[in-house]
Amino acid sequence: MAPPSGETLLIGWLLLPYTAAFLAALLPPLARGLALLCCLATGAVALAIQAGALPASLSLLGPYGVSLQPDGLAAPFLILNALVCGAVVLDSWRRTLPGPFLLLLMVLHGGLASAFVAVDLVSLYVTLEVVGISAFLLILGSRSERSLWLALRYLLIGNTVMTLYLVGAAVVYLAQGSFRLEAVAGAGAAALALLLVGLLTKAGLFLSGLWLPRTHAEAPAEVSALLSGVVVAAGIVPLLRLSGVVPALAAVLPVIGLASAGLGLVFALVEADAKRLLAWSTLSQMGLVVLAPAAGGLYALGHGLAKAALFLVARRFPGRDLAGWARRPLAAGVWVPLWIGSLSIVGVPPLLGFFAKAGLDRTLPGPTGLLLSLLTVGTAAVYARLWGAPLQEAAAPAPAEPAWSPGVLLLLAALVLLGAAEASRSWSPELLPAAAKATLVLAAGVGLHRLLQPLRHRPWFRLPDLEAFPDLVGGIGVVGAGLLVWIR
Repeated sequence: MAPPSGETLLIGWLLLPYTAAFLAALLPPLARGLALLCCLATGAVALAIQAGALPASLSLLGPYGVSLQPDGLAAPFLILNALVCGAVVLDSWRRTLPGPFLLLLMVLHGGLASAFVAVDLVSLYVTLEVVGISAFLLILGSRSERSLWLALRYLLIGNTVMTLYLVGAAVVYLAQGSFRLEAVAGAGAAALALLLVGLLTKAGLFLSGLWLPRTHAEAPAEVSALLSGVVVAAGIVPLLRLSGVVPALAAVLPVIGLASAGLGLVFALVEADAKRLLAWSTLSQMGLVVLAPAAGGLYALGHGLAKAALFLVARRFPGRDLAGWARRPLAAGVWVPLWIGSLSIVGVPPLLGFFAKAGLDRTLPGPTGLLLSLLTVGTAAVYARLWGAPLQEAAAPAPAEPAWSPGVLLLLAALVLLGAAEASRSWSPELLPAAAKATLVLAAGVGLHRLLQPLRHRPWFRLPDLEAFPDLVGGIGVVGAGLLVWIR
């Protein structure tokens, strides 16, 4: 009997999460094992892609059917999907999860995997909707009135922009006779603007991403880890693919990325809530991911692993108010991940975040590279606000929960080991000045934090609330109109 072909393996892998979710609905005790199996399969596929063991492209159902491209761009996002979803499963191993959480997690995992390899507009629409509906149901897990409104707001915004996306896909087909991403280049400004409104909103970028901070901050910790760690990447990958085939987008996307990075950074610097600080930081970091497609995958991987770890330990924070943060000791199982995760996002060697930021810095021209350094100083100032909490003296762990989350340990190990692997792969003397620069940036960020700290007690040191529902709709409208004018 001949071994299965690469095409068969790819199709089986994409169907596995949905089959596993169906089995979990019939046999709930198997749910955790099936969820881990899905994560392991995705990790194995990502490694096979990097090794060149799978076909570079796959078309199903004819020229107007499903087009898949499991390539080097998708590989780091698939690794991110496997590790973050696996970490969430491990983190909850000794806790009872609300409702069909694991079933929804597997559906979400399958939707994300498909979104990362899909290269036709209709398949992307379907997979992004699967991701959006799964995330909506996961946010509802706490079953509070607040979570109900946040979940409905998330669903309304997502469905609205994806309707615009679908109209844009139809315009592309009318103009080019194809749903392939390559066809977008010749479809005109209106089609591109409609598609971008949907993708920018899903990616949580600039004004289109104003839904993100409140949603990510108020969701349960494990859901926040999924949203900020990997769900936003579902909109990032199509943007990176389109920027390689649509010259107009290649010029626009870095500007949107810098604007998003600056907006998220400014709000994170003045935020008084620890989880909202992490959420605003996600909006900022997603802006940096889209600056350079060649470096975006590794940067998204480093950020997603670290941010998922931070949100998972946020469940154990003694409080969310940053005003008295320095007087609240943290257990070692919170304090250590908080430092490692945030230092990786800042870009401190030898963690993965350092190599991701160094790779991004190498691909950017002079002025943009300088802006990246300034934004990194601001990022260090943001996370310096969390470094003031002292380490709690050793205490007996609660019997219902281990002192260290196995899921968080998995993410921290990935940050260290993938950093070591990247060091061995890309080592060059140029990394020594990059390490020195990272040290200076870290010191400057701590200095900026100390400079801003006295001002945070002043009543005027506040920013306007941009997260009301009319503001979200208005922000999306402004972005859409601006894109249409700019691209035209």
